[in-house]
Amino acid sequence: MQHFIVDGYNVIHQIPSLKKLLAHNAEGAREQLIYYISRLTLKRKFRCTVVFDGEQANTLQKQSVHAPIHVLYSFPQIADAKIKQMIEESKNRSLLVIISSDREILNFAQVCACETHTSKYFINLLFEEQSSGEEKDSGPLSKTQVEEWLKIFGEK
Repeated sequence: MQHFIVDGYNVIHQIPSLKKLLAHNAEGAREQLIYYISRLTLKRKFRCTVVFDGEQANTLQKQSVHAPIHVLYSFPQIADAKIKQMIEESKNRSLLVIISSDREILNFAQVCACETHTSKYFINLLFEEQSSGEEKDSGPLSKTQVEEWLKIFGEK
């Protein structure tokens, strides 16, 4: 089974609504990203580790809600160093899929025989999955769906 390793803040900064949310509610932005990724992991059947810079705030652990997603905080390292360490320690690098827009990380991962994708590619995958499921519905968007899209595109 593929194991995606996602540079969390790198992806958040590429999604306008999450970048805006991050400015005043970092935990909320992280949780929203994890929610999007959890939906994708359930549909596509892959494991995922999301790596964030820093250390976790003193809040209750919510890991079990988002299985098969594991959330790591890189402190005392930066997320890039933690991702490199994870690649180096992996017993089966060919199953790793590294998500980042950091050229150094992507180049390192490619040299280590990992699959790589930019954050923008991954975001397209996240929202393509969401929209493809909705396209199957023949009716108009529900009020909840409209609200969710407005949040995604930073209109609310």
